[in-house]
Amino acid sequence: MGTNTRTVTRAQTPPAIPVAVIAGAAMFGAGFGVTQNASLTVMYDRVPESGYSAVSALWNLAYDGGMGLGAAGFGLLAARTGYPAAFALTAAVLPVVLAAASRRPGTRPASPAARTASRSA
Repeated sequence: MGTNTRTVTRAQTPPAIPVAVIAGAAMFGAGFGVTQNASLTVMYDRVPESGYSAVSALWNLAYDGGMGLGAAGFGLLAARTGYPAAFALTAAVLPVVLAAASRRPGTRPASPAARTASRSA
């Protein structure tokens, strides 16, 4: 008795373009770029020009450290709760953090344009 073997061939089709992944990556990149520049600009706006070096150093330390610690913290959270719960918890905490970050204690120094105008007067 012989064995009946069949070879199944699939039609050769080109791989589908992952539109959602590409769109998501583009949105993430745009948001990341805007956030980087906006956060540094806000910090520069809160100090006099003489503090720009310190702001630059602190911003880089906080931004790079935050990326590393944030990723590690999210990984630990996701390992304990699963990704859906970790993303939900992150979304729930985000408005609180944003509200705290948007508070402006005390008075702000004059804007760079106002500083330039006062020097030329």
